[in-house]
Amino acid sequence: MSTDQFAPTIIDLIDEGVITVSNGRIIQVNAAMARMAGRSIPELQALDLEAMFDPPPFVGPKARAESAHENPELIPLYESSLKMADGRISAVALSVHFIWAGKNPIAVIIVRNIAERKKMQQELLKSRQLESIAALSGGIAHDYNNLLTAIMGNISLALTGIPEDDAIYDWLSQAQEAALIAKELTNRLITFSKGGLPQKEIVDIAGLIESATEFALSGSNSIAEFDISPDLWCADVDRTQIGQAFHNLVINAREAMPDGGKISVIAGNTTIMPEGPIRKQGRFVMVSIQDTGTGIPADVMGRIFDPYFSTKEMGDQRGMGLGLSIANSIIEKHDGRIVVASPPGEGALFQVYLPASTKAAPAVQPHEPSHPSTSAIGSGRILVMDDEAMIRNLAGNMLGKLGFETEFACNGEEAVAAYEKAMADGHPFVLVILDLTVKGGMGGKDTIRRLREMDPDVKAIVSSGYANDPGVTHYTEYGFCGVVAKPYRFDEIREQLKTILDR
Repeated sequence: MSTDQFAPTIIDLIDEGVITVSNGRIIQVNAAMARMAGRSIPELQALDLEAMFDPPPFVGPKARAESAHENPELIPLYESSLKMADGRISAVALSVHFIWAGKNPIAVIIVRNIAERKKMQQELLKSRQLESIAALSGGIAHDYNNLLTAIMGNISLALTGIPEDDAIYDWLSQAQEAALIAKELTNRLITFSKGGLPQKEIVDIAGLIESATEFALSGSNSIAEFDISPDLWCADVDRTQIGQAFHNLVINAREAMPDGGKISVIAGNTTIMPEGPIRKQGRFVMVSIQDTGTGIPADVMGRIFDPYFSTKEMGDQRGMGLGLSIANSIIEKHDGRIVVASPPGEGALFQVYLPASTKAAPAVQPHEPSHPSTSAIGSGRILVMDDEAMIRNLAGNMLGKLGFETEFACNGEEAVAAYEKAMADGHPFVLVILDLTVKGGMGGKDTIRRLREMDPDVKAIVSSGYANDPGVTHYTEYGFCGVVAKPYRFDEIREQLKTILDR
Protein backbone atom coordinates (compact mmCIF):
# COMPACT_ATOMS: atom_id res chain seq x y z
CA MET A 1 0.00 0.00 0.00
CA SER A 2 1.54 3.33 -1.00
CA THR A 3 0.94 6.76 0.40
CA ASP A 4 -0.73 7.77 -2.87
CA GLN A 5 -3.72 5.66 -1.88
CA PHE A 6 -4.61 8.24 0.82
CA ALA A 7 -6.51 10.55 -1.51
CA PRO A 8 -6.81 14.10 -0.10
CA THR A 9 -10.42 14.23 -1.14
CA ILE A 10 -11.23 11.30 1.16
CA ILE A 11 -9.51 12.52 4.33
CA ASP A 12 -10.83 16.04 3.71
CA LEU A 13 -14.34 14.65 4.21
CA ILE A 14 -13.47 13.84 7.84
CA ASP A 15 -14.45 16.51 10.37
CA GLU A 16 -11.60 15.63 12.74
CA GLY A 17 -7.97 16.37 12.04
CA VAL A 18 -6.05 13.66 10.18
CA ILE A 19 -2.26 13.43 9.81
CA THR A 20 -0.44 10.57 8.08
CA VAL A 21 3.18 9.90 8.98
CA SER A 22 5.69 7.60 7.29
CA ASN A 23 9.25 7.10 8.51
CA GLY A 24 8.85 10.06 10.88
CA ARG A 25 7.80 12.45 8.08
CA ILE A 26 4.35 14.02 7.73
CA ILE A 27 2.92 12.89 4.40
CA GLN A 28 -0.63 14.22 4.41
CA VAL A 29 -2.77 16.61 6.42
CA ASN A 30 -6.47 17.17 5.89
CA ALA A 31 -8.32 20.50 5.75
CA ALA A 32 -9.88 20.04 9.21
CA MET A 33 -6.40 19.73 10.73
CA ALA A 34 -5.26 22.90 8.95
CA ARG A 35 -8.28 24.83 10.27
CA MET A 36 -7.68 23.50 13.78
CA ALA A 37 -4.03 24.59 13.77
CA GLY A 38 -4.61 27.90 11.97
CA ARG A 39 -2.02 26.99 9.36
CA SER A 40 -2.02 25.99 5.72
CA ILE A 41 -1.61 22.35 4.70
CA PRO A 42 1.88 22.94 3.19
CA GLU A 43 2.95 24.67 6.44
CA LEU A 44 1.89 21.66 8.48
CA GLN A 45 3.56 19.21 6.12
CA ALA A 46 6.82 21.10 6.60
CA LEU A 47 6.65 20.68 10.40
CA ASP A 48 7.49 17.67 12.54
CA LEU A 49 5.25 16.28 15.29
CA GLU A 50 7.39 17.83 18.06
CA ALA A 51 6.78 21.31 16.60
CA MET A 52 3.05 20.66 16.37
CA PHE A 53 2.18 18.85 19.62
CA ASP A 54 3.33 18.92 23.24
CA PRO A 55 3.82 16.10 24.02
CA PRO A 56 3.96 14.62 20.52
CA PRO A 57 2.23 11.30 19.77
CA PHE A 58 4.46 8.24 20.04
CA VAL A 59 4.73 6.58 16.63
CA GLY A 60 8.05 4.75 17.08
CA PRO A 61 8.68 1.08 16.33
CA LYS A 62 7.62 -0.10 19.81
CA ALA A 63 4.24 1.64 19.51
CA ARG A 64 3.72 0.07 16.09
CA ALA A 65 4.63 -3.37 17.38
CA GLU A 66 2.32 -3.14 20.40
CA SER A 67 -0.55 -1.85 18.32
CA ALA A 68 -0.22 -4.29 15.44
CA HIS A 69 0.88 -7.50 17.09
CA GLU A 70 0.35 -7.57 20.88
CA ASN A 71 -3.10 -5.96 20.99
CA PRO A 72 -4.41 -4.96 17.56
CA GLU A 73 -7.76 -3.92 19.03
CA LEU A 74 -6.14 -1.24 21.21
CA ILE A 75 -5.83 2.26 19.77
CA PRO A 76 -3.28 4.21 21.84
CA LEU A 77 -4.85 7.51 23.09
CA TYR A 78 -2.87 10.63 23.89
CA GLU A 79 -3.97 13.89 25.45
CA SER A 80 -1.81 16.69 24.17
CA SER A 81 -1.62 20.39 23.36
CA LEU A 82 -1.77 21.66 19.81
CA LYS A 83 0.58 24.58 19.13
CA MET A 84 -1.38 26.97 16.93
CA ALA A 85 0.00 29.49 14.44
CA ASP A 86 -0.88 32.52 16.61
CA GLY A 87 0.92 31.12 19.65
CA ARG A 88 -2.20 29.87 21.43
CA ILE A 89 -2.44 26.36 22.84
CA SER A 90 -5.49 24.15 22.30
CA ALA A 91 -6.25 20.91 24.15
CA VAL A 92 -6.55 17.91 21.81
CA ALA A 93 -6.92 14.15 22.06
CA LEU A 94 -4.87 12.02 19.68
CA SER A 95 -5.43 8.44 18.58
CA VAL A 96 -2.79 6.66 16.53
CA HIS A 97 -3.65 3.92 14.04
CA PHE A 98 -1.04 1.87 12.11
CA ILE A 99 -1.53 0.60 8.60
CA TRP A 100 1.03 -1.92 7.44
CA ALA A 101 2.24 -1.75 3.85
CA GLY A 102 4.97 -4.34 3.78
CA LYS A 103 8.00 -2.97 5.54
CA ASN A 104 6.74 0.62 5.50
CA PRO A 105 4.08 1.08 8.22
CA ILE A 106 2.07 4.30 8.02
CA ALA A 107 0.79 6.04 11.17
CA VAL A 108 -2.61 7.68 10.85
CA ILE A 109 -3.11 10.23 13.66
CA ILE A 110 -6.68 11.35 14.40
CA VAL A 111 -6.81 14.71 16.19
CA ARG A 112 -9.90 15.70 18.18
CA ASN A 113 -10.37 19.18 19.62
CA ILE A 114 -11.26 18.73 23.31
CA ALA A 115 -10.79 22.36 24.43
CA GLU A 116 -14.51 22.81 25.09
CA ARG A 117 -14.71 19.52 26.95
CA LYS A 118 -11.69 20.46 29.07
CA LYS A 119 -13.26 23.81 29.83
CA MET A 120 -16.49 22.13 30.94
CA GLN A 121 -14.51 19.74 33.14
CA GLN A 122 -12.66 22.65 34.73
CA GLU A 123 -15.90 24.54 35.34
CA LEU A 124 -17.44 21.43 36.89
CA LEU A 125 -14.38 21.02 39.10
CA LYS A 126 -14.57 24.69 40.13
CA SER A 127 -18.26 24.30 40.90
CA ARG A 128 -17.61 21.25 43.06
CA GLN A 129 -14.73 22.99 44.82
CA LEU A 130 -16.96 25.99 45.52
CA GLU A 131 -19.68 23.72 46.87
CA SER A 132 -17.16 22.01 49.14
CA ILE A 133 -15.75 25.31 50.41
CA ALA A 134 -19.27 26.70 50.84
CA ALA A 135 -20.27 23.68 52.93
CA LEU A 136 -17.08 24.01 54.99
CA SER A 137 -17.66 27.76 55.42
CA GLY A 138 -21.19 27.16 56.63
CA GLY A 139 -20.04 24.63 59.21
CA ILE A 140 -17.23 26.87 60.44
CA ALA A 141 -19.58 29.86 60.65
CA HIS A 142 -22.11 27.85 62.68
CA ASP A 143 -19.48 26.74 65.21
CA TYR A 144 -17.86 30.18 65.27
CA ASN A 145 -21.21 31.84 65.97
CA ASN A 146 -21.76 29.55 68.96
CA LEU A 147 -18.34 30.56 70.33
CA LEU A 148 -19.10 34.24 69.76
CA THR A 149 -22.47 33.85 71.46
CA ALA A 150 -20.75 32.55 74.58
CA ILE A 151 -18.10 35.30 74.43
CA MET A 152 -20.42 38.24 73.71
CA GLY A 153 -23.18 36.98 75.98
CA ASN A 154 -20.93 36.52 78.99
CA ILE A 155 -19.22 39.88 78.41
CA SER A 156 -22.61 41.61 78.28
CA LEU A 157 -23.62 39.73 81.43
CA ALA A 158 -20.41 40.79 83.19
CA LEU A 159 -20.96 44.43 82.21
CA THR A 160 -24.25 44.49 84.15
CA GLY A 161 -22.33 44.12 87.40
CA ILE A 162 -19.56 46.70 86.84
CA PRO A 163 -19.82 50.49 87.27
CA GLU A 164 -19.40 52.41 84.02
CA ASP A 165 -16.56 54.51 85.43
CA ASP A 166 -14.54 51.38 86.25
CA ALA A 167 -11.58 50.68 83.95
CA ILE A 168 -12.69 47.04 83.71
CA TYR A 169 -15.99 48.20 82.21
CA ASP A 170 -14.06 49.99 79.45
CA TRP A 171 -11.85 46.98 78.79
CA LEU A 172 -14.80 44.62 78.50
CA SER A 173 -16.61 47.10 76.24
CA GLN A 174 -13.64 47.10 73.88
CA ALA A 175 -13.63 43.30 73.88
CA GLN A 176 -17.32 43.37 73.03
CA GLU A 177 -16.70 45.76 70.11
CA ALA A 178 -14.03 43.40 68.78
CA ALA A 179 -16.50 40.53 69.06
CA LEU A 180 -19.00 42.55 67.01
CA ILE A 181 -16.41 42.86 64.22
CA ALA A 182 -15.87 39.11 64.42
CA LYS A 183 -19.64 38.72 64.10
CA GLU A 184 -19.52 40.60 60.79
CA LEU A 185 -16.78 38.29 59.54
CA THR A 186 -18.91 35.31 60.47
CA ASN A 187 -21.84 36.79 58.55
CA ARG A 188 -19.60 36.97 55.48
CA LEU A 189 -18.83 33.28 55.75
CA ILE A 190 -22.54 32.55 56.06
CA THR A 191 -23.28 34.75 53.04
CA PHE A 192 -20.76 32.79 50.99
CA SER A 193 -21.93 29.40 52.23
CA LYS A 194 -25.57 30.12 51.40
CA GLY A 195 -25.00 32.12 48.26
CA GLY A 196 -27.19 34.40 50.37
CA LEU A 197 -30.18 36.23 49.00
CA PRO A 198 -29.83 39.89 50.04
CA GLN A 199 -31.76 41.01 53.11
CA LYS A 200 -32.21 44.59 51.98
CA GLU A 201 -32.56 47.82 53.92
CA ILE A 202 -32.03 51.48 53.01
CA VAL A 203 -28.36 52.17 53.66
CA ASP A 204 -26.13 55.24 53.64
CA ILE A 205 -23.60 53.95 51.13
CA ALA A 206 -21.07 56.69 51.94
CA GLY A 207 -20.50 55.43 55.48
CA LEU A 208 -20.42 51.83 54.32
CA ILE A 209 -17.75 52.56 51.70
CA GLU A 210 -15.50 54.37 54.16
CA SER A 211 -15.75 51.76 56.92
CA ALA A 212 -15.18 48.83 54.52
CA THR A 213 -12.16 50.57 52.97
CA GLU A 214 -10.56 51.52 56.27
CA PHE A 215 -11.08 48.03 57.66
CA ALA A 216 -9.52 46.43 54.54
CA LEU A 217 -6.46 48.69 54.75
CA SER A 218 -5.89 48.39 58.50
CA GLY A 219 -2.37 47.20 59.18
CA SER A 220 -1.21 47.72 55.58
CA ASN A 221 1.23 50.23 54.08
CA SER A 222 -1.36 51.55 51.62
CA ILE A 223 -3.55 54.62 52.10
CA ALA A 224 -7.00 55.56 50.84
CA GLU A 225 -8.01 58.89 49.33
CA PHE A 226 -11.78 59.53 49.39
CA ASP A 227 -13.84 61.75 47.13
CA ILE A 228 -17.45 61.02 48.07
CA SER A 229 -20.27 63.28 46.92
CA PRO A 230 -21.94 64.97 49.93
CA ASP A 231 -25.37 64.33 48.38
CA LEU A 232 -24.69 60.67 47.53
CA TRP A 233 -27.93 58.75 47.17
CA CYS A 234 -28.77 55.89 49.51
CA ALA A 235 -29.29 52.36 48.23
CA ASP A 236 -31.60 49.50 49.12
CA VAL A 237 -29.01 46.81 49.84
CA ASP A 238 -27.93 44.08 52.19
CA ARG A 239 -25.53 46.00 54.42
CA THR A 240 -23.33 43.00 55.25
CA GLN A 241 -23.09 41.70 51.69
CA ILE A 242 -22.33 45.07 50.07
CA GLY A 243 -19.80 45.81 52.81
CA GLN A 244 -18.14 42.50 51.99
CA ALA A 245 -18.10 43.32 48.25
CA PHE A 246 -16.36 46.68 48.82
CA HIS A 247 -13.99 45.06 51.33
CA ASN A 248 -12.99 42.43 48.74
CA LEU A 249 -12.42 45.06 46.03
CA VAL A 250 -10.20 47.14 48.32
CA ILE A 251 -8.28 44.03 49.42
CA ASN A 252 -7.69 43.25 45.72
CA ALA A 253 -6.39 46.79 45.17
CA ARG A 254 -4.17 46.57 48.25
CA GLU A 255 -2.65 43.28 47.11
CA ALA A 256 -1.92 44.80 43.68
CA MET A 257 0.50 47.14 45.49
CA PRO A 258 2.72 44.89 47.66
CA ASP A 259 5.08 47.79 48.38
CA GLY A 260 2.23 50.12 49.31
CA GLY A 261 0.51 52.87 47.40
CA LYS A 262 -2.61 54.98 47.14
CA ILE A 263 -6.15 53.73 46.55
CA SER A 264 -8.56 56.34 45.21
CA VAL A 265 -12.19 55.83 46.22
CA ILE A 266 -14.68 58.05 44.39
CA ALA A 267 -18.46 57.88 44.79
CA GLY A 268 -21.17 59.85 43.02
CA ASN A 269 -24.64 59.72 41.52
CA THR A 270 -25.44 58.82 37.92
CA THR A 271 -28.51 58.13 35.80
CA ILE A 272 -26.85 55.64 33.44
CA MET A 273 -25.36 52.20 34.14
CA PRO A 274 -23.39 50.31 31.47
CA GLU A 275 -25.15 47.03 30.73
CA GLY A 276 -23.15 45.13 28.11
CA PRO A 277 -23.90 46.55 24.66
CA ILE A 278 -26.69 48.79 26.05
CA ARG A 279 -26.83 51.45 28.76
CA LYS A 280 -29.50 51.12 31.41
CA GLN A 281 -31.39 54.26 32.49
CA GLY A 282 -32.35 54.96 36.10
CA ARG A 283 -30.85 56.21 39.37
CA PHE A 284 -27.53 54.64 40.33
CA VAL A 285 -24.76 55.07 42.84
CA MET A 286 -21.37 54.69 41.17
CA VAL A 287 -18.32 53.84 43.29
CA SER A 288 -14.89 53.64 41.67
CA ILE A 289 -11.88 52.02 43.32
CA GLN A 290 -8.53 52.59 41.63
CA ASP A 291 -5.09 51.42 42.68
CA THR A 292 -1.61 52.46 41.55
CA GLY A 293 -0.38 48.94 40.86
CA THR A 294 0.83 47.42 37.62
CA GLY A 295 -2.68 46.87 36.28
CA ILE A 296 -4.40 43.84 34.79
CA PRO A 297 -2.86 42.22 31.68
CA ALA A 298 -5.22 42.24 28.68
CA ASP A 299 -4.96 38.47 28.24
CA VAL A 300 -6.43 37.77 31.72
CA MET A 301 -8.99 40.59 31.90
CA GLY A 302 -11.81 38.25 30.94
CA ARG A 303 -10.99 35.80 33.75
CA ILE A 304 -10.62 38.05 36.80
CA PHE A 305 -14.09 37.15 38.15
CA ASP A 306 -13.53 33.41 37.72
CA PRO A 307 -13.39 31.51 41.02
CA TYR A 308 -9.84 30.51 42.01
CA PHE A 309 -8.24 32.65 39.31
CA SER A 310 -5.39 34.78 40.62
CA THR A 311 -2.33 36.45 39.08
CA LYS A 312 -0.67 37.04 42.46
CA GLU A 313 2.55 35.34 43.42
CA MET A 314 2.56 32.72 46.13
CA GLY A 315 3.01 34.24 49.55
CA ASP A 316 1.36 35.14 52.83
CA GLN A 317 -0.97 37.68 51.24
CA ARG A 318 -2.04 35.47 48.34
CA GLY A 319 -5.73 34.57 48.51
CA MET A 320 -7.71 31.73 47.00
CA GLY A 321 -8.90 33.73 43.99
CA LEU A 322 -12.40 34.05 45.46
CA GLY A 323 -12.49 37.74 46.47
CA LEU A 324 -13.44 39.25 43.11
CA SER A 325 -15.74 36.32 42.32
CA ILE A 326 -17.72 36.85 45.53
CA ALA A 327 -17.80 40.65 45.04
CA ASN A 328 -19.14 40.28 41.50
CA SER A 329 -21.75 37.75 42.64
CA ILE A 330 -22.98 40.07 45.39
CA ILE A 331 -23.24 43.11 43.11
CA GLU A 332 -25.13 41.12 40.47
CA LYS A 333 -27.58 39.86 43.11
CA HIS A 334 -28.32 43.52 43.84
CA ASP A 335 -29.07 44.16 40.13
CA GLY A 336 -25.81 46.10 39.85
CA ARG A 337 -22.71 45.76 37.73
CA ILE A 338 -18.92 45.97 38.04
CA VAL A 339 -17.04 47.53 35.12
CA VAL A 340 -13.26 47.02 34.99
CA ALA A 341 -10.62 49.00 33.14
CA SER A 342 -6.84 48.91 33.28
CA PRO A 343 -5.24 51.68 31.19
CA PRO A 344 -1.50 51.09 30.64
CA GLY A 345 0.53 52.44 33.53
CA GLU A 346 -2.53 53.56 35.55
CA GLY A 347 -3.30 50.51 37.71
CA ALA A 348 -6.70 48.85 37.80
CA LEU A 349 -10.03 50.69 38.00
CA PHE A 350 -13.17 48.94 39.30
CA GLN A 351 -16.45 50.85 38.92
CA VAL A 352 -19.42 49.54 40.90
CA TYR A 353 -22.94 50.54 39.89
CA LEU A 354 -25.81 49.98 42.35
CA PRO A 355 -29.47 50.94 41.93
CA ALA A 356 -30.18 53.94 44.18
CA SER A 357 -33.13 54.27 46.53
CA THR A 358 -35.63 57.13 46.35
CA LYS A 359 -35.79 57.14 50.17
CA ALA A 360 -33.34 58.34 52.78
CA ALA A 361 -31.71 56.03 55.28
CA PRO A 362 -33.15 56.15 58.80
CA ALA A 363 -31.19 58.25 61.25
CA VAL A 364 -28.67 56.30 63.32
CA GLN A 365 -29.22 56.68 67.02
CA PRO A 366 -26.01 57.51 68.89
CA HIS A 367 -24.80 54.73 71.14
CA GLU A 368 -24.70 55.66 74.78
CA PRO A 369 -23.13 53.05 77.06
CA SER A 370 -25.52 52.21 79.83
CA HIS A 371 -26.34 49.33 82.07
CA PRO A 372 -29.27 47.26 80.79
CA SER A 373 -31.78 46.65 83.52
CA THR A 374 -31.19 43.39 85.36
CA SER A 375 -34.47 43.48 87.26
CA ALA A 376 -36.80 40.49 86.88
CA ILE A 377 -39.29 40.80 84.02
CA GLY A 378 -41.30 37.69 84.78
CA SER A 379 -41.41 34.31 86.45
CA GLY A 380 -41.99 30.69 85.54
CA ARG A 381 -39.99 28.17 83.60
CA ILE A 382 -38.36 28.57 80.19
CA LEU A 383 -37.15 25.63 78.08
CA VAL A 384 -33.89 26.20 76.17
CA MET A 385 -32.94 23.80 73.37
CA ASP A 386 -29.37 24.03 72.09
CA ASP A 387 -26.77 21.41 71.26
CA GLU A 388 -23.91 23.45 72.76
CA ALA A 389 -23.40 23.26 76.52
CA MET A 390 -21.79 26.72 76.69
CA ILE A 391 -24.87 28.27 75.05
CA ARG A 392 -27.20 26.45 77.45
CA ASN A 393 -25.12 27.67 80.43
CA LEU A 394 -25.15 31.24 79.12
CA ALA A 395 -28.91 31.21 78.53
CA GLY A 396 -29.47 29.80 82.02
CA ASN A 397 -27.41 32.60 83.61
CA MET A 398 -29.17 35.32 81.60
CA LEU A 399 -32.66 33.97 82.22
CA GLY A 400 -31.89 33.50 85.92
CA LYS A 401 -31.06 37.22 86.21
CA LEU A 402 -34.42 38.00 84.59
CA GLY A 403 -36.41 35.96 87.12
CA PHE A 404 -36.93 32.67 85.30
CA GLU A 405 -36.15 29.05 86.04
CA THR A 406 -34.55 27.21 83.15
CA GLU A 407 -34.70 23.67 81.85
CA PHE A 408 -32.52 22.44 79.00
CA ALA A 409 -32.70 20.11 76.01
CA CYS A 410 -29.92 19.18 73.58
CA ASN A 411 -32.20 18.48 70.61
CA GLY A 412 -35.77 18.58 69.42
CA GLU A 413 -36.63 15.10 70.64
CA GLU A 414 -35.61 16.02 74.21
CA ALA A 415 -37.44 19.36 73.95
CA VAL A 416 -40.72 17.73 72.85
CA ALA A 417 -40.47 15.14 75.65
CA ALA A 418 -39.74 17.82 78.28
CA TYR A 419 -42.61 20.03 77.07
CA GLU A 420 -45.05 17.12 77.08
CA LYS A 421 -44.03 16.11 80.62
CA ALA A 422 -44.33 19.70 81.87
CA MET A 423 -47.90 19.92 80.51
CA ALA A 424 -48.81 16.57 82.04
CA ASP A 425 -47.41 17.66 85.43
CA GLY A 426 -49.44 20.88 85.35
CA HIS A 427 -46.33 23.08 85.31
CA PRO A 428 -46.04 24.19 81.64
CA PHE A 429 -43.24 26.32 80.27
CA VAL A 430 -44.06 29.99 79.77
CA LEU A 431 -41.76 30.11 76.73
CA VAL A 432 -39.29 28.00 74.76
CA ILE A 433 -36.08 29.08 72.99
CA LEU A 434 -35.15 26.75 70.13
CA ASP A 435 -31.87 26.55 68.23
CA LEU A 436 -32.59 26.43 64.49
CA THR A 437 -29.84 23.93 63.62
CA VAL A 438 -28.88 20.99 65.82
CA LYS A 439 -26.15 18.50 65.02
CA GLY A 440 -27.45 14.94 64.85
CA GLY A 441 -30.96 15.75 66.04
CA MET A 442 -34.24 17.50 65.33
CA GLY A 443 -33.82 21.25 64.80
CA GLY A 444 -36.00 24.22 65.60
CA LYS A 445 -38.37 24.08 62.60
CA ASP A 446 -39.46 20.49 63.18
CA THR A 447 -39.54 20.99 66.94
CA ILE A 448 -41.90 23.98 66.84
CA ARG A 449 -44.20 22.06 64.48
CA ARG A 450 -44.40 19.19 66.98
CA LEU A 451 -44.90 21.57 69.91
CA ARG A 452 -47.72 23.42 68.15
CA GLU A 453 -49.49 20.12 67.51
CA MET A 454 -49.28 19.48 71.24
CA ASP A 455 -50.01 23.08 72.35
CA PRO A 456 -51.31 25.61 69.75
CA ASP A 457 -50.63 28.44 72.23
CA VAL A 458 -46.93 27.66 72.72
CA LYS A 459 -44.70 30.75 72.82
CA ALA A 460 -41.38 30.14 71.11
CA ILE A 461 -38.30 32.11 70.09
CA VAL A 462 -35.99 30.85 67.36
CA SER A 463 -32.26 31.35 67.90
CA SER A 464 -29.78 31.07 65.03
CA GLY A 465 -26.70 32.51 63.38
CA TYR A 466 -28.13 31.85 59.91
CA ALA A 467 -29.70 35.25 59.31
CA ASN A 468 -30.82 34.34 55.76
CA ASP A 469 -32.61 31.13 56.69
CA PRO A 470 -36.39 31.30 56.07
CA GLY A 471 -36.91 30.08 59.62
CA VAL A 472 -35.36 33.39 60.74
CA THR A 473 -36.50 35.83 58.05
CA HIS A 474 -40.08 34.48 58.08
CA TYR A 475 -40.17 33.10 61.60
CA THR A 476 -43.90 33.75 62.18
CA GLU A 477 -44.77 31.48 59.25
CA TYR A 478 -43.14 28.61 61.14
CA GLY A 479 -44.99 29.36 64.38
CA PHE A 480 -42.33 31.35 66.27
CA CYS A 481 -43.17 34.53 68.19
CA GLY A 482 -39.73 36.10 67.94
CA VAL A 483 -36.09 35.64 66.98
CA VAL A 484 -32.72 36.26 68.63
CA ALA A 485 -29.78 36.19 66.24
CA LYS A 486 -26.59 34.54 67.40
CA PRO A 487 -24.39 35.88 68.77
CA TYR A 488 -26.67 37.77 71.14
CA ARG A 489 -26.14 39.95 74.20
CA PHE A 490 -28.00 40.18 77.49
CA ASP A 491 -29.98 43.30 76.58
CA GLU A 492 -31.09 41.77 73.24
CA ILE A 493 -32.57 38.65 74.79
CA ARG A 494 -34.13 40.70 77.61
CA GLU A 495 -35.97 42.97 75.16
CA GLN A 496 -37.17 40.03 73.06
CA LEU A 497 -38.52 38.18 76.10
CA LYS A 498 -40.20 41.30 77.49
CA THR A 499 -41.90 42.04 74.17
CA ILE A 500 -43.27 38.53 73.77
CA LEU A 501 -44.37 37.99 77.36
CA ASP A 502 -45.99 41.46 77.58
CA ARG A 503 -47.84 40.72 74.37
